[in-house]
Amino acid sequence: MTRKREKIWTAIIATKQWFTNLFKSEADALVDDFSNNPPPEIGTQPYSGDVNDKGD
Repeated sequence: MTRKREKIWTAIIATKQWFTNLFKSEADALVDDFSNNPPPEIGTQPYSGDVNDKGD
């Protein structure tokens, strides 16, 4: 019985640690201001009107 209980607790702790690491990395990604991975510089894009309008 204790072997089964140890396996269950091991799974619970591993799952908790996995979710903790996941949410920590997601929170870091939300707070990060692209310091280590800047967005590409694409410049200004001209506005050509309605994308569904075929007359452009």
